[in-house]
Amino acid sequence: MRPLIVFSDITVDGFMTGPDNDLGFMVQDDELSEELPRELMRVADTIIWGRTSFAPSAMYWTKAAGAVADWLNATPKIVLSSDSSIDVSAWPNSTLAAGDGVRHVRELKEAPGGGLVVFGGVTTVRSLVAADLVDEYWLKINPAVVGRGGSMFSGIAAGRTLTLRSARTFPSGTIAAIYSAR
Repeated sequence: MRPLIVFSDITVDGFMTGPDNDLGFMVQDDELSEELPRELMRVADTIIWGRTSFAPSAMYWTKAAGAVADWLNATPKIVLSSDSSIDVSAWPNSTLAAGDGVRHVRELKEAPGGGLVVFGGVTTVRSLVAADLVDEYWLKINPAVVGRGGSMFSGIAAGRTLTLRSARTFPSGTIAAIYSAR
């Protein structure tokens, strides 16, 4: 079975976004921004996006340069949406999976291939966490507290115990932590 990895920036108080979907808390750390994606490129061969986070990501990464941008642009992308009229053609190698996103991800996990990585958004990640499909959490813990916003863990039916696989600190104050959920 293919592993499902959530790769996300979060705040110290556990939010993926601040109030009004603000992402201003994210620390840009050049060393961290290159290191974690390079590790991810070795294990994941398919990227999963939610409809809301797909469009701004496509606008940015299709114009970006470098190894991370090259990998993101070349790697197959699955866009989960309940709306079947969404156009995903602006980003090469993107396919729309309309309807039940959890069902689509279950099917992807059963198919042959490497790891699956989901980058967002909050609603997509939350639905996959609630369905207990996530195998690993690759978290960039930013040195910020926002008090409220979008959390990947709100609304889960039961708590979960995670196992820390690795943790590294960076000069920016950011912590990169990888947790196993299985």
